[in-house]
Amino acid sequence: MPNLRFLYFLLIVLITLHCGQKINLHELNKFAATESFPEAVFLDTIAAKRALVVVAHDDDDCAMAGTIAKLTSQGWTIRQLSLQRHTMGGAGSNPATLICTGNQLILNDGHYRLGLDTTRYPYLPIPYEQMATQFLGDKVAGALVGLVNDFQPSVIFTLDDVKGGYGHPDHIFISQLVKDLFEDGHIHAKRIYQSVYTDHMEKEIVDKWLGARMKKWGYPDASIMANELYGITGMPQPTEEVDITIAADAKMRYLRAYDEDVRKNLRKFIPYFEEFNATDYFGVFNKEYFRVIDRAN
Repeated sequence: MPNLRFLYFLLIVLITLHCGQKINLHELNKFAATESFPEAVFLDTIAAKRALVVVAHDDDDCAMAGTIAKLTSQGWTIRQLSLQRHTMGGAGSNPATLICTGNQLILNDGHYRLGLDTTRYPYLPIPYEQMATQFLGDKVAGALVGLVNDFQPSVIFTLDDVKGGYGHPDHIFISQLVKDLFEDGHIHAKRIYQSVYTDHMEKEIVDKWLGARMKKWGYPDASIMANELYGITGMPQPTEEVDITIAADAKMRYLRAYDEDVRKNLRKFIPYFEEFNATDYFGVFNKEYFRVIDRAN
């Protein structure tokens, strides 16, 4: 019969070790932005409160989900368009419905990129000039123009077209396509809001925190590769910020609605979000940041 005193001691040790791995709010603050930017007041002036979120994968909106939820609570009608989407809890529903009217696939057949079946790491960056040969740009553009103009959004939310967050080609492709169609007048909106991190956030979350984990797991670091390949130092600088304090609960519900296989990816870019309540966590991360583009730019 096992020694009960020893088992009790072992249990205490395990509990102590587990608790010792928990991060506190003071430590969490190191990931938060130290910079500040002008408030996104233009959104408050728009009469036709309609917006589209256009992303490659439906969970790509995680860094802007607070803004989407906030606008929805203020009477905006917001729809998400994506090239890929996930379901929630295997029930056929989608987490996007928690912050907007839901997600629609841009392509019914889901086929937008060549060679995925032979690409070991599809998240790794590729030269900009290879985008035209790997992605079915005309096919996606044709579908996207119809969907956008039928909806008639005032603004469009995407990721950035320079680095796509961390270098994923899918992100860069769809964000660049939206920007090109917008600037060429093929799709109609007043502005594009590209979700980005501040320099400090990118350094602490993407470069240091995620970079160390990618190295530990034995995977190539797309962010470093993208900086070298594109001759950049990171994502484009934000030009505006949105206070998402009132949307804290909605954003947390959205992030936690995904199944485990998606949340394990969200954890890479939203550190420790499952270990805090919404008020505390988004008391630290109470702003979201955007590079704003209009046709004059």
